Amino acid sequence: MKEINLDQRRDFGGVLNTAFLFLKQEGVLLIKALLTYTGIPVIGAVALFAYVMLQLVNGQVMNLINSPNPSDILMLIIPAVVLWFLLVIIQILVIAITNGYLKVYHEKGKGNFSISEVGQITARNFFPIIGYGFIISLFVMLGFILFIIPGIYILIVLNFIFIIMFVEDGGLSKNFGRCFDVIKGNWWATFGLLIVTSIIINVVIQVLYIPIQIHLETQLHPILLTGDFSQLNIPLIVTTFVLLIVVSAYLQSFLYLVLGIQYFSLNKADGSNTIIDRINQIGETPNTSEGKY
Repeated sequence: MKEINLDQRRDFGGVLNTAFLFLKQEGVLLIKALLTYTGIPVIGAVALFAYVMLQLVNGQVMNLINSPNPSDILMLIIPAVVLWFLLVIIQILVIAITNGYLKVYHEKGKGNFSISEVGQITARNFFPIIGYGFIISLFVMLGFILFIIPGIYILIVLNFIFIIMFVEDGGLSKNFGRCFDVIKGNWWATFGLLIVTSIIINVVIQVLYIPIQIHLETQLHPILLTGDFSQLNIPLIVTTFVLLIVVSAYLQSFLYLVLGIQYFSLNKADGSNTIIDRINQIGETPNTSEGKY
């Protein structure tokens, strides 16, 4: 399959088509990278979720409601907090792996890099992503506090911060400034891409959720009457939520893939060059006018 040229101006449909084509070409290696570096936290999250569900079925939750005990409460709260922490780590790793993969693909081309190189970039950018994410949250919250529209505008603009951080690595203030440069005149197109991509992801998630939704709707009324959670189909619930945890995390990779391709498209359109582009230009002989001398 022909190598995909990321440095190419693309329209709305072109970005989405390229994202699907990229998955078709690089999906196996990208998923392998995701599984390699998110495997441990995913297994931990699944195990903790199963533990919480078992506590629910065994009546521990009802016991806490009827006779609260600090030590028992901690035995339920701590796993829930650790579960949330692991889900955050998985999300950070997905961001790092997807953007790192795009970076090395852009620099070295199809088949010219290994998963370990993606892993090295992921490790190097893990903590910066946390810092950037914290700052983005502050900006977005401020925007929503001022009014909802500024918050939405800033959120869409700053979606480019991670791919810019990976590809350009220009420092905090410069990377934030580049977000506004790249999206200039293309905010609505980017907004539309994010909406369509989110719809695609949510459709997949909802399809996975249908079996458990039907089960819960049929069992909810008897459970509320009796308080007996043993009526729940635990294998179905655990299996479904395990799929939701894993699939939801990895589907976010597609969102960052779309954003990355949109970045390269807009970056090409505004004539900006990445660091790698400028390095490749070193030594090129500039054109001179004939007959100058």
